[in-house]
Amino acid sequence: MSPEELKAYKRDKSKKFNAHLRDLRLKEKKRIADQQDGNQGTAQDDQQPDQQPDQQPDNLTLQDLMDIFSTLDTKLDLIQTKLETKLENKIDELFNRLDTIESIIETKLETKLETNTLLPQFKPIFFA
Repeated sequence: MSPEELKAYKRDKSKKFNAHLRDLRLKEKKRIADQQDGNQGTAQDDQQPDQQPDQQPDNLTLQDLMDIFSTLDTKLDLIQTKLETKLENKIDELFNRLDTIESIIETKLETKLETNTLLPQFKPIFFA
């Protein structure tokens, strides 16, 4: 593995690890918020029976939103890296095919030239 590939591999692993860690923190925050909502929900139900559950605002903080944004940004980076890798592989494959085609054409041209030079050459006849 070349040093560049090793750096890319480490960067990819680090991004995945950080994204997973952010997801875990966000899930824990949501779980704690849901538990707090569940405890407060019984007291609120007694006070406001007319309020619909879907009208309650989300209890996401700015930090939660930043974590979500960071997670999405990391996932976007991973997708971009995968796409770039696939494109580079396809381009390399195309160049290899072009090189193969070029060598086949050169070989055929060389054999044609060799067979043409092996044929007896006819001298032109000039009539005066």
